Amino acid sequence: MTEVPALLLRNVRVRRGRREVLRIDQLAIARGETLGVLGPNGAGKSTLLLTAALLLPSVIGEIELFGERAGRGRTAIRQRRLTATVFQEPALLDMSVRRNIEVALALHDVPRAERARRCDYWLQRLGVRHLEGALPHTLSGGEAQRVALARAFAVAPRLLFLDEPFSSLDPATRAELVGELRALLREEDVTAVFVTHDLTEVRLMADRALVLDGGEVIQCGPVEQLFARPAGARVAAFLGYAVVPASALPPGIVDAAGVSAAATVAIRPSAVLVTNPGDEVPASDLALATVAAVQGAHGRARLLLDFEGGRIAAELGVQEALDRHVGDQVRVTIDPAGVIPL
Repeated sequence: MTEVPALLLRNVRVRRGRREVLRIDQLAIARGETLGVLGPNGAGKSTLLLTAALLLPSVIGEIELFGERAGRGRTAIRQRRLTATVFQEPALLDMSVRRNIEVALALHDVPRAERARRCDYWLQRLGVRHLEGALPHTLSGGEAQRVALARAFAVAPRLLFLDEPFSSLDPATRAELVGELRALLREEDVTAVFVTHDLTEVRLMADRALVLDGGEVIQCGPVEQLFARPAGARVAAFLGYAVVPASALPPGIVDAAGVSAAATVAIRPSAVLVTNPGDEVPASDLALATVAAVQGAHGRARLLLDFEGGRIAAELGVQEALDRHVGDQVRVTIDPAGVIPL
């Protein structure tokens, strides 16, 4: 017997004015699964999350939570109590940290005697017990988001919605909280929908991922499958892969990758290697490229390189990037394992 999914969206449409901003024919999320939602700005990610969380009015289509059709009035209130939502901004009430959690528990009809126990546990679990009397405006961004997570988990949600909860945090705090949230989702066996722009977060936290563009799902599947086999140029470009004709690559790379010279291929930035004098690389594996830009994020640098076939990107260490400048000519080779036919 097939298990009833935690969340099911069928023939869902959301319009803003005359424009359709979300179109989901069918999306099912299994119990205990974490689904990562990716896509460019304006793709419909937050609209999907708010729709699934029953927080958006005027939605056309069917939504089911744990096999029950989404309802209205008291039914909707009861169903929302199965869920919790954490946004980019913590949205804490202007009261103490402890009261923020106690109020959420009261709204979920948790008995008074149980509220104190849950509050104590989750303040301790998220490392903010010492802040229980503090007001939100006195908290750092990381502290406030820890409180928001404590509040969300305290109500024992069966379904957790996370809308870019770490995007405004500094890198160290963000990395720490991603690790803690990853562990919490598994320990508590909570089903989660996680919206983010960060590809690393998706790979660390999600079981499956979907890519939205223009309000439509353009690929959905296991995380590593999505990264290994992007379903077309739009997904590949969003993932940061270069999309070029195979015929423009060095012939040795085309042969080693086993792709047709007539194919269009996606190339992972990690597969593009800038060679140094003395490197033993066959001439048939080399291409000459010009540095178009030097970029960086998350402790890594990236070169945008123009060559005969178009533009590709190469990842490298920050220190190595310091020696590269726009207009420099470099020799590159490509790991055939990073050449993906589209």
